[in-house]
Amino acid sequence: MTTGLFFFANLLFCLAYLVRDMAYLRAITILAALSTLPYFYFLDTPLYSAIGWQIAFIAINAFNLTVLLLARRPVVLDDDQRWLHRHTFRMLTPREMLKVLRPTQRRHCPADAALIEQDQPLDRLILLLDGEAEVHADGQHRATLRPGDFAGEMSFVTGKPASATVVTKGAIDYLSWRRRDLEALYQRDPRLKDAMQGVIGADMARKLTR
Repeated sequence: MTTGLFFFANLLFCLAYLVRDMAYLRAITILAALSTLPYFYFLDTPLYSAIGWQIAFIAINAFNLTVLLLARRPVVLDDDQRWLHRHTFRMLTPREMLKVLRPTQRRHCPADAALIEQDQPLDRLILLLDGEAEVHADGQHRATLRPGDFAGEMSFVTGKPASATVVTKGAIDYLSWRRRDLEALYQRDPRLKDAMQGVIGADMARKLTR
């Protein structure tokens, strides 16, 4: 009986190497390791060291399986987040968007206030949530920013001083990322850097078509 379980366990190990889904791989590996325990225990001389290693492998795989399953839980967005995902972050998954939004600071700005000043360094990226803002460069009106638009994205990406002044038309709410917070996020998850560059590029293209 125990020998049969041992062969069954090895078949499961082989099957684990054939599946591509990491969650299934972890689950099958756990089942395979569990199947080896009776064999090692009921030998004439129980192999406690082998049992200990199998339990360690089970614990490690169980932990990683739990992390995987938690990461796959459905993401619930509130109304504002759903709107942002449809309008601005549709290139990201809802989970990726929530990661990107986590380090933001929500701020309020009164009417006729300068969010960004031309030729001044900028260490933050701004995303309008409501209200509008006017973009002026060299004294000329260039564009009107609307909810869901980024402000200061060119300066933020290039690291150069702002090429335009952005002034609120009325009171607005906006989200703000500090450069160091986004850089820390990119270090933890490098994929998000390319994703955010795509989001910013899509935002710039959308503004050009207005």
